Formats: sequence, C-alpha cells, structure tokens
Amino acid sequence: MGKLKQISKATASGSPSTLKVTGIDSDSVYLLVVRNLIPSSDDTIAWRVTKGGTIQTDSEYDVTREDMPTAASFQSNSAANQTSVTNATIESTRNGFQAIFHLYCFNDSAEYSMGTFETTSLVSTPQFFGGNGGFNHTVASASDGISFFFTGGATFQDDGQLVLYKIEGS
Repeated sequence: MGKLKQISKATASGSPSTLKVTGIDSDSVYLLVVRNLIPSSDDTIAWRVTKGGTIQTDSEYDVTREDMPTAASFQSNSAANQTSVTNATIESTRNGFQAIFHLYCFNDSAEYSMGTFETTSLVSTPQFFGGNGGFNHTVASASDGISFFFTGGATFQDDGQLVLYKIEGS
C-alpha cells in the first residue's frame, strides 16, 4: 500500500474563473481531493486536464457516470467527444461541490489520461446529489494536472480548494 505525498494545492481567492492544480510528473497514481467549490451563482461544475500547465479545451473528453439524486431515481449518464467533463449544477449558497478523484496514466505520453471520481454536492433544486464515474481525455500525450470551472461563467467563491497527492509506491 502506498503513502500520500502532497504535490500541490490551489485555494480559491479573489473570485477566480478557473481553479487548477498541476505537478503530475511520474507514472504513479494521483489522488485529487476537491473541497467546497461554490459558484458565485448557481452553475454547472466542469473539469479539464492540463498539459504543460495549459488547459485543454479540445473535444476529446469522454465520461460515464451514475448520478444519485436524493429526490429522483438514479441516472446513468455518458457523453463522448465533449470539450470538458460536466457534472451537476451547484447551489451557490450552501456547501458546494466535494469530490475524490483517482488519476491514472496522466504522465504517460503513449496513453490517454483517465480518472475515476466520487462526488457529492447540493444542487440548485435544492437536493443532495452524489455520483461516481470515470472519464478520459482521448489524446495520447502526457497531462500534468486538472482544472475546474463553471460552464455558465460563475466564479469560485473564496476558500474552495484542490489538493493533489501522489500515491507513492503505486
């Protein structure tokens, strides 16, 4: 079993429109902890990979997930060839978006960058919304991080946080 080594951390301050962490530089598995991402107004959370610190906005994102809202039936969702991976519409006055990501093959230039995720949030209905799934960026080149944004242009309220760990020995 590996141990966690913190690689980088980003904290929302001053209403940024994106929040990103970079520093992936080995073939280890990485763990990303996402805490309290709250939009300035109700908006849909999304993420993209970074390559050389640059956010990738191409149409190469595939995702599949099982969403589990408290006020409705489970929902199976998938999409291919998207410009980002989207999740839920996050409520702007409550607890925000929380998640755990495992990131695989990010540093491997011969493989697609891929990840799994488990999320919880309070969505704008309002209801609690959880889910899990996986995504990949279908470009065989090394990625060094991940970036979050809100699709409708909302900014991040202060104190939202991304913490990237390397799982050493993985």
